[in-house]
Amino acid sequence: MRKNLFTLLVSTGLISAVFAAEKDSNVVISNSKELYSFDFNKKDNTVKIKQQLSTTYQCVNYRTSIQVVEFYDDKTRIDEVKTYVDGNKAKYIIPKYEYYTVDNIFYSDAHVCYFNLPLEKKGSSSEAYFEKTVTDPRYFTAVYFSDGYQVNNKTVSLTIPRGIKVDLKELNFEGREIKKSTEYDSKRDADIITYTIRNIAARESEGHSPGASYTEPHILVLCKYATGNETKVTYFNTLDDQYAWYHSITKEPGNNTELVKTKALEITAGITNDIDKIKKIFYWMHDNIRYIAFEDGIAGFRPEKSDEVLRKKYGDCKGMAHLTKELLKSLGFDARLCWIGTNHIAYDYSTPSLAVDNHMICALLFQGKTYFLDATENYIAFNEYAERIQGRQVLIEDGEKYIYTKVPATDYKQNLNSEKVTLAIRGTDEEGNVSREWKGEEKEFIFTQLNAIKKEKSNDAFIKYLSDDNKNYAITDFVTSDLANYDKPLTAQYKMKHANAVSSFGTDLYIDLDYRKDLLNFTFDLKERIHDYWFSYKTNTQLEVQLTLPPDYTVTALPPDISVKNEDYEFSATISKLPNKLIYNKSIIIKNPRLSKNKFAQWNKDIEKLKAFYNEQVVLSKK
Repeated sequence: MRKNLFTLLVSTGLISAVFAAEKDSNVVISNSKELYSFDFNKKDNTVKIKQQLSTTYQCVNYRTSIQVVEFYDDKTRIDEVKTYVDGNKAKYIIPKYEYYTVDNIFYSDAHVCYFNLPLEKKGSSSEAYFEKTVTDPRYFTAVYFSDGYQVNNKTVSLTIPRGIKVDLKELNFEGREIKKSTEYDSKRDADIITYTIRNIAARESEGHSPGASYTEPHILVLCKYATGNETKVTYFNTLDDQYAWYHSITKEPGNNTELVKTKALEITAGITNDIDKIKKIFYWMHDNIRYIAFEDGIAGFRPEKSDEVLRKKYGDCKGMAHLTKELLKSLGFDARLCWIGTNHIAYDYSTPSLAVDNHMICALLFQGKTYFLDATENYIAFNEYAERIQGRQVLIEDGEKYIYTKVPATDYKQNLNSEKVTLAIRGTDEEGNVSREWKGEEKEFIFTQLNAIKKEKSNDAFIKYLSDDNKNYAITDFVTSDLANYDKPLTAQYKMKHANAVSSFGTDLYIDLDYRKDLLNFTFDLKERIHDYWFSYKTNTQLEVQLTLPPDYTVTALPPDISVKNEDYEFSATISKLPNKLIYNKSIIIKNPRLSKNKFAQWNKDIEKLKAFYNEQVVLSKK
């Protein structure tokens, strides 16, 4: 749901719910062949996976070119690249090899190989061929069958010697043309598992969709162990094995503990209360360490030294978790690293694999309670948790063992967006006072946007947001709570004047009490939308408007109340008539942020009820 603060938000209902990427039907993958061969090297007792990846692209209508991209890292190397255009080897195509960057920062071991592949005319075809080697099977986690283009034909074949224990977990095969066959290669004493795939639609990029692991056909590749030379090499046979490996690569990497402690003491200078010290460290991370979002698929599972993150003032989730831990530890607190998979990932720790987690946070064991500190969630309050980690399984380091638990899940009440308005009619204008309050992820969102703007411009930008950039809606006497205090709700108070908000016909006045009209046009195109819709977080939007009636007018028409309530969401709107006053109350609650596609039709009907309410005006008539 998060867009730029000063554009209209999805939560206002003024943005379409269909965020489909532009479809490229001019290119299809006519044929693809992927061969994966496992091999146990008896000399060094390691398993390597040789890959041969061939993809043929076909032009459907008009001449074009496509960019081919292949990632690699310290655990994966590209051995050979070949390209063919209309069957002829294209030696003039020179692949480029570069570090993978985020915001022009080279931060991890990730590299990218890329080149442009021409498709000369309608019906022509070009092929990209890669040979790769994975040197650690822990990092070979999944094979996806879909692509950014429609796949007409594809073959995926895995050759696995019987001395190597590999489980293949098939996911999202339902409704797809996928056939599986298995044969035995007696010469290699290996099983060859082959998947034949037909007519797989191109991946659709829709906003607020579940991650690919929920929707796309793929296999999880789980390398358990290998035997040879009377030796057994264990990879991730159990969760204990996975944690043992995590623990081995996160042992103290030579931090400059004195430097970190000096900074921690500086941050908490003058603070005597322990919980205040903890909060100060947490919020200092928000303000001073920039998050560089290297997503899952990057091979680096070892956190950077905490003093290096401190020096550079940026880090990925691992580096930020590590620095948070070390700052707290230096002050005597029991802080620990945690491994967690966000809700972007469909798997959990019942499947030992690097694919099950894509995030690292810090746990604090304090006075008999466990608190989770995610320094990448800028401006969220201490002991509040973002939707993406709520209820997710987490591994907390505990020496040679681990603590297996879940991050607490909270309901919609955490994320309050409240507006209270007192109005009076002045001619054709509405004037009054407004009090706003934001909590939880609603507050975090606004803080994040405000802190992305130069401080001298943030006040103007905030006002522009609150007015929905409407020149007829003027805000004056604008006052906010401390914008440097993330521990308390964010509040704002101001006076407003909505010019030309009152219409007249004869002696009657037509009044609109709802300026924002949340979710007004938030409906789904039942033909176009492919995936479920995931709101960014649970929402709790509350509006109260008190309108003082002009002394010589009486209420002659009110919209009928509406009430929609189910297990996923609640909408309600009522207007109560009191002596000389109207009170309008509206509540928009998203209890379950995962709205499944089979509920879109009902959602659309409920939005139409809300829209009908919005379209009815209050009518005042002369006494």
